[in-house]
Amino acid sequence: MNSLLKNIGLYDQSYIEVNTARTELVQNLWKITYKTNTTFISLIRDPAIPTRFEYRGKIEENSFTIKTRRRFFDINMNYPVIKGSLHDQNNITIVSIEYIPTLFQIFTFILLWCFFLFAVAVNIKNSGEDSVFIGISSIMAVSHYFVLKREITRGKYDFEKVIGNITQKDFSVTH
Repeated sequence: MNSLLKNIGLYDQSYIEVNTARTELVQNLWKITYKTNTTFISLIRDPAIPTRFEYRGKIEENSFTIKTRRRFFDINMNYPVIKGSLHDQNNITIVSIEYIPTLFQIFTFILLWCFFLFAVAVNIKNSGEDSVFIGISSIMAVSHYFVLKREITRGKYDFEKVIGNITQKDFSVTH
């Protein structure tokens, strides 16, 4: 699945080297992450989470799965899931991070493309009479793709900035 998402541009990966201990990095991530399950479905809505938490998700000793929490009046629902693993090498922590869309976003993407293919089939059957139907469905599918792609890029930039802020030390990013 990741190779398909990577081929269409909806998957990104980066490596960050941080000059801090892994346990300190995990503690700093816990300070900004509200604990919830990895399906991101809970009884507490995102705007009800205290504002000191920027993310919600699950953090373990060697890995994490988090997602940016929504703010009050935030209409953006396309935040990517950030999955990472932590490794120590000579007092340097290497963080391997993957940015992928949620399953709901992938389902919506597939549903819109099926709607587009249905519009093409109807247009072929009716001898090209419903070209507006194809136009609208193609605009919906393509715009959703570019929104997802932009949000993955934005999520990557924001998370790398957060890692730099919580470590307060030198770090290097490898893409």
